[in-house]
Amino acid sequence: MTTWILTALALAGWLTTALLAATILRRGRDVPAPEFRAGEPAVVAHEMRTPLTLINGAAELLAEESPGPLTDHQRTFVDTIRENSAQAIDIAENFITNLKLSNSSVQLNLSPVDIRATVGAAARQLAQFSDVPLYVDASGGLLPISADRGLVRQLVWNLIANAARHAGEGATITVRIDEGSAGGALIEVTDNGAGIPDSERDKLFTPFATGTSRRPGSGIGMTVVQQIARIHGGKVMVDSARGRGTAVVVYLPAAPPQVPAPPQVPAPTRRATPAPEREES
Repeated sequence: MTTWILTALALAGWLTTALLAATILRRGRDVPAPEFRAGEPAVVAHEMRTPLTLINGAAELLAEESPGPLTDHQRTFVDTIRENSAQAIDIAENFITNLKLSNSSVQLNLSPVDIRATVGAAARQLAQFSDVPLYVDASGGLLPISADRGLVRQLVWNLIANAARHAGEGATITVRIDEGSAGGALIEVTDNGAGIPDSERDKLFTPFATGTSRRPGSGIGMTVVQQIARIHGGKVMVDSARGRGTAVVVYLPAAPPQVPAPPQVPAPTRRATPAPEREES
């Protein structure tokens, strides 16, 4: 009975994640941009309740089982639930970040970041949810830059998720971190998969353009990558060919450019309006 319930929850979670991606994609295409950007975070938060409830329900059922190792069937259910939760959270976080970056409402939380350690840890964490073999080359000494650690992690997750969507069966993904020739850091994510079709490569950084990828997504992952790189003063380079795979390289400088604070406009002073004189009767 428990196996049947877990199967239903896992299937429902997958369908909900796909529907969430489709809803965001459809609204992004059909709703005028200002209206869409203004109200969508609340929509995303609302629609996230269903997959999160499913995940919590499945976790509770697993927690109530008698102690002991998971069977192969149970492990399949757990992996499916974890993968769907990661996809759902990824879709919501990408949209909200895209919204903030598009409206210039993100304040970089800068701190010294060892880019090799940060990127390596983020890639290894995502490898737990990926069915595409993932290799990380973070060898070398400290490579410190001034960056927003949270945004760097999101950038890495999006790069790997994009590679996994386009690589295809039998491919592998490799993440490398090197020092730039002029300082800073180079984050390279490569795969030996099918490559990105020419028609889709031109739309890689176009919001809500999902192409023919085999996994559900919001179509804004690479847009967010580009936005995060730019706000740090960096850039994104892509090299892909059919049958030879894809390489995406992100350059982040040692420190982002100094953005001057907007001038403080003094609040207008109100003139006191004299009260009208009362006429004497």
